[in-house]
Amino acid sequence: MKESWVTMFLPNDEYKERRILYFIAEAFILFIGFLGVVVLLNRFSGIFNTESSYILLSVIAILSLYVWIRYIVSGMEYANVVEKSEYKMELRKLIGSTSKFAVLFAGVAIALKVTGVVVYSWVDLLAMTLLSNGLLLVAQFISLQRSFRKNRELS
Repeated sequence: MKESWVTMFLPNDEYKERRILYFIAEAFILFIGFLGVVVLLNRFSGIFNTESSYILLSVIAILSLYVWIRYIVSGMEYANVVEKSEYKMELRKLIGSTSKFAVLFAGVAIALKVTGVVVYSWVDLLAMTLLSNGLLLVAQFISLQRSFRKNRELS
């Protein structure tokens, strides 16, 4: 845990440190939920102005992205990938799972377009699917690479 700037705020006792981290995580999730409720209330009742909604949504996005990026860069997702053969097997699984995600994403987007819930062109649909799949693939690949390097160093 010494790799994070948060350690300066945590006690030296391991049990207390872990409990405080749980409390911080719980507060983060509650905060995200609260912001989501405020955005929904604003959307349907107009309590705040439109700019406030964008600010709240950007806070949710930034906080969520920070946690996601830290998790990816930490290299702890693939703890059992040490050998090159395990790495190749996980890479094949990763490509398969991101492909399934792309099909599911495109299916939901097509269903939303066909039912008229959202209005966008087929080019937009293709671009959103490719972009989301590309970002997920890159993030998972970086996570696999970092985990593989870290596990090789430890063994």
